[in-house]
Amino acid sequence: SPQGGFGYLLSMVVKVAISGAAGRMGRRLLSLACADKEVELVQAIEYAEHPLMGKKVREVEPEAQSDVVITSTLESGVDVVIDFSSPQGTLALAKRAEQLGIALVIGTTAKDFAWRAEVKKSAAVVPLVHAHNFSLGVNLMCKVAAQMAKSLGEDFDIEIVEGHHHHKVDAPSGTALGIATSICQEIGRDVEKDLVYGREGQVGKRTKREIGMHALRMGSEIGLHTVYYASEYERLEFTHRASSRDVFAAGAIRTAKWIKGKPAAYYEMTNVLGL
Repeated sequence: SPQGGFGYLLSMVVKVAISGAAGRMGRRLLSLACADKEVELVQAIEYAEHPLMGKKVREVEPEAQSDVVITSTLESGVDVVIDFSSPQGTLALAKRAEQLGIALVIGTTAKDFAWRAEVKKSAAVVPLVHAHNFSLGVNLMCKVAAQMAKSLGEDFDIEIVEGHHHHKVDAPSGTALGIATSICQEIGRDVEKDLVYGREGQVGKRTKREIGMHALRMGSEIGLHTVYYASEYERLEFTHRASSRDVFAAGAIRTAKWIKGKPAAYYEMTNVLGL
């Protein structure tokens, strides 16, 4: 048929570049991308001084059977670039993607609202998803946690605790900030003014508006997030724990497939997942 055949199948394949390819998330992305028949890995990107620069992907991640070479610059011939690099690297990559008309799927996080706003500007030129987390469970948690906060009302204090492996360099996690943002939007709190990051010394009595944010760094923890809701009489705990990094990598690849061919705009994971 006119819409069948090899050419049609090729059009369904997403040509993907992975930025931050030698990192913990990057290596899982390489592996899953190479195993996915709907994905063609065409570029693997790292910062210019990275010790694995010039190596083949199969040398960086043995599960990823690809002869693509690690390079430092995004080039044309890509449908979507998936980025798990660094805040500075993400900004440079986003500008380059704008120039080349390449869709952006960004998983890099930082507690910097101005930086997030700067990244978001690329959505005026190319389709963009900037997610604090790509797992279905976490994105559902964000939605339900906000609904719980609204239903429980002003009598319940809210605290958020996140835990990650001891190699993680930023705190709190992007996921914890995403959960807090969803809650704040639902109950009329200010995510920049009402979040309290840890407590030390004579901090005074807890205010009604504040939401506590706490970070644990321990061992090999992949991702642990708990929202506590406590009144004078009862306490609820709502927890998500990731068992494998592949839940995030698979979600990012699913997002790359979804965003291919979309018009330039800023998309949420709720759009991708239909939540």
